[in-house]
Amino acid sequence: MSGTPQGSSQDAGPFTLANALTTLRLLLAPVVMLLYVRGEPLAALLAYAAAAATDGLDGLAARLLNQHSRVGEILDPIADKLLAFCTLVALVTAGRLPAWLAVLVIGRDLALVSAATALQWSGRPVPIAPTRAGKYATATLVGLVLLVLAGDVEAAPRAALAPWVAATGLLVAACVAVSWAQYGRTLVAELGRARRVVRGR
Repeated sequence: MSGTPQGSSQDAGPFTLANALTTLRLLLAPVVMLLYVRGEPLAALLAYAAAAATDGLDGLAARLLNQHSRVGEILDPIADKLLAFCTLVALVTAGRLPAWLAVLVIGRDLALVSAATALQWSGRPVPIAPTRAGKYATATLVGLVLLVLAGDVEAAPRAALAPWVAATGLLVAACVAVSWAQYGRTLVAELGRARRVVRGR
């Protein structure tokens, strides 16, 4: 993640290596979906692995090169959510993952975006930082997609991978559910403060 830490006033600007890596993930997201839909699972696997790798590399670059930026704060979650959306839609459409899992993950992301927009309109800063459960959800989702794509390219027999896919999918769902609660508690509190500020004007 290439955002600016809370309390940091330094902004490296938009043109940084960290933001370039985040932008690459943003661009690769629809490419993964297109390749998979076209029946090219190996290419989709490689593109997805590259996109997922940038999620760690952009944050590392931001820290090592002191390239924290407001642009990175905005782009990073958008890239994460777009990659999750594209891969989940492709895999659910192909019958490789259950629709309820996509609804759970995408529904959470839509709720976060809606709440963040409401906070922005209220004139308050958007204090949505990744929770530990949210980070676990992202990491396990990456593992789940890699397992499914590995089965599609016959890197391992689907039957052998099936229990791992099922277990990882349930772990993703559990992490997402916990992150729903954590984000929801924070956002409800912030929206409540925003309403009190507006009424006090």
